Amino acid sequence: MAGIDIGGTKIRAVLLDGKRTIKAREFKTPKNLTTFKKLLGGILNSYNAKKIGIGAPGAISKNKILFCPNIKYLKNFDISQLARPAVGGGTWTSKFKLDNDARCFARAECGKKPCLAIILGTGVGRAFAKNGKVLKIKKFEYSERWERQYQKLRDSKNNKRLSAFLTAKISVLIKKFKPEVIIISGGVSTRKNLKLGFPHKKSKLGKNAAAIGATMLFQ
Repeated sequence: MAGIDIGGTKIRAVLLDGKRTIKAREFKTPKNLTTFKKLLGGILNSYNAKKIGIGAPGAISKNKILFCPNIKYLKNFDISQLARPAVGGGTWTSKFKLDNDARCFARAECGKKPCLAIILGTGVGRAFAKNGKVLKIKKFEYSERWERQYQKLRDSKNNKRLSAFLTAKISVLIKKFKPEVIIISGGVSTRKNLKLGFPHKKSKLGKNAAAIGATMLFQ
């Protein structure tokens, strides 16, 4: 079973044997659709998995990415386009499942307690889980109004201002959803001087979390 986490900057791919990760690779996210399909096709041929879960930022409908805020060329992309012939000819029999990347992350990291999962990367992914189930909150599939402000602060490297900004914005979500657990992941979350003003945990599965959560779409 394979899992792929598509991000605005990087793509993470894992291969699992049961619950054990036996291979994990990372690639830069391509700049165009042709290169993207070639890259993912190469990953899938290499992994040769029968079941493939994919997490992607943005709005999802079944196996189609309706809108991807930081990867414009994936608008209305159907992952069935990734199907390809098996080695030696014939029809490839892999099964694909797709979901929002933050929901995949929450699926891998959250337990039974009400849990807010946040990915601080190219954009800000959000998901909420309760009683062991990740809720499908459509609003979370779209960028927050303040995401461009976040990106400017992120790029400025002013971690003190970024910390204060994120604390204020995420606190609004905390007040609304009242989570007992808050889990933070993404490249920005690893910055040494990023100090968020609310109790939270770091991802246990690290870079592989969303990709592993994508494989859990088959459970």
